[in-house]
Amino acid sequence: MLKKIIVISNTPTSDIKWLEYINEENILNGLNAIEVNQIKDAKNIGKLLYKHQLFDIFVFSKSKQALRTLYKSYPYARLIYMPDTFNSLVDLSKDAFNNHAHTVCLKATALSSSMVRHLKMYGLVVFAYVEKQSDIYQAVLAGVDGLYGKNIDKKQIDVKGDYAFSPFVIAHRGYHANAQENSLKAAAEAVRMKSDFVELDFQMTKDKHIVVNHDDSLGRTYEKDYVIRKDTLKSLQSIKMTYQGEKTDEVLPTLSMFHRHLKDTNTSLLIEAKTSSGTAMKRLNRVLSQMDRPPLLMSFYPFALVNFKKYAKGYARGFLIDLEQNHMSVSDIIKISNKYNLMIHPYFSHTKSNLIEILKKRAILYCPWGLKTDIDLRKAFLSGYYGINTDESHRFKDFIKYLVVKTRHTYYIGDTLTLQTTTDVGSEIEGNIEVLFQNPLGLVIENNRITHATLDGMAYLYVTYMVKTDLVNYTLMSDLIQIEVKRSSHE
Repeated sequence: MLKKIIVISNTPTSDIKWLEYINEENILNGLNAIEVNQIKDAKNIGKLLYKHQLFDIFVFSKSKQALRTLYKSYPYARLIYMPDTFNSLVDLSKDAFNNHAHTVCLKATALSSSMVRHLKMYGLVVFAYVEKQSDIYQAVLAGVDGLYGKNIDKKQIDVKGDYAFSPFVIAHRGYHANAQENSLKAAAEAVRMKSDFVELDFQMTKDKHIVVNHDDSLGRTYEKDYVIRKDTLKSLQSIKMTYQGEKTDEVLPTLSMFHRHLKDTNTSLLIEAKTSSGTAMKRLNRVLSQMDRPPLLMSFYPFALVNFKKYAKGYARGFLIDLEQNHMSVSDIIKISNKYNLMIHPYFSHTKSNLIEILKKRAILYCPWGLKTDIDLRKAFLSGYYGINTDESHRFKDFIKYLVVKTRHTYYIGDTLTLQTTTDVGSEIEGNIEVLFQNPLGLVIENNRITHATLDGMAYLYVTYMVKTDLVNYTLMSDLIQIEVKRSSHE
């Protein structure tokens, strides 16, 4: 678990050094992080970063105006938004993206795995600000991407599990083993397979409707071969979709139809742009603004990324890339990720493992596609990537995604307290209870029950559960559980 978490601190074991005292010499020495909250400081730091073309640095700020000022001066640094308050998780995600950050840093005490999972489904990197040891465990068990704070010793953090929640499973063009790709039926099948996302492709018609199809014409998957950009929606929907050569009842779906189809499910959308025009992005943004939860966007086309940022800036964006064929340098990938707030979606098969480690150290989300074999699926799942984009999404149908526990209890010495754990679908399980800080209160645990304690005070623990499947075994961890131990009044 800790291999996947970035530690930003002032200690030798940290991955990134937090500079408590900002000066030019320190900033230019190594991979560092700074915090800038005043507009005047943001202007000065922006000039310094521009002067030295220093893109490989993390800049934290509580001020949206400071983030905008820094971005205007120098758009290539990694900006992290750390608000004190926010109205909702959706608003928080849009605030971050609108202010040039694809990373948020929240107080650890406010975090849960449910919150972090939702924010990551919206495409955000999530850091936690920690002040004490229990904060660290609360953040780690919530599934954050990074820790930010003073005096964090990474070597002293010990948790016994792989995930707070499993990597996201993305059904490539829907689950289309029994349906046409990019069809509403394939989307429904993906929901049935409990996929976290349906990946689909969008085009724009002659009359500027956003429709879902991989190719720029319909011939491969429809009765007739109409060119989408040259025909109206009415004309395009006059013909039927086919599957294995047979006509179906479906017509060319709009993106809005997919949203309505998935609205009351737990499955979100990952939308690939097959066009890069500004007009298409403006129209896309109109459709996205009607959605009740933020989708993810991605494209192979550089101009699409630019226009995403310009016209659909409140949403997560991703860069599709084949690392073997694309000759961008590591620094180029880091710079465009920072400037355009990008997740990286590479073709899974490549030889640049060093690049993946570099991206991990900078908490750049990584979501491979093109996975087909059991070996590839297993390797990707256990690597802790953001998600897995595959035609084989059915292989993950019965996986447990996360554990559900009550996080606060009161226990009276001499009584018995049962700690119940369920899966994400509500099935009760019997996990292993792990007590933190070497069990200072002397808790006695038998069969998921606390039966005794030696001292009163606050105890901290969590539950682990090994999920065993025919594809892979992995261990989930629950949120941090706090037990207030008290002496009975009759003692």
